[in-house]
Amino acid sequence: MLSQDKANIENEVLEKGTNNEVVIEVDNVIKKFGDLTVLNNVSLRVYRGETLVICGPSGAGKSTLLYCINGLEPIDSGTIKVRGKEVNERSAREISKRIGFVFQAFNLFPHLTVLKNVIIAPIEVLKQPKEEAEQ
Repeated sequence: MLSQDKANIENEVLEKGTNNEVVIEVDNVIKKFGDLTVLNNVSLRVYRGETLVICGPSGAGKSTLLYCINGLEPIDSGTIKVRGKEVNERSAREISKRIGFVFQAFNLFPHLTVLKNVIIAPIEVLKQPKEEAEQ
């Protein structure tokens, strides 16, 4: 289970001179599957230009958190915002167009390189030119 006190993933302290534009904001998110609480009061902020790594053992809730941020899985309570827009059933499709999401290994195309697996969605779904998708 991914929880605020166990995972220590909140990253609100900014060093002087870094960008303070929040692009992903997760506040007190709880996600349950039946009686199993997978995300327990998770909060985090991702700032423009920042790289955030979410790591933990299998079953800890990492993928579930990413599904929720991308609008692929509804949350039970709390809020998730992407670029200031709350993720919900109405906004999920529009938000998911702007979020790159690579599924775990079993969903990758084994005959493609890592880069090609990453850029295939922007090229095919969003009709971006290859050069733009590679950036």
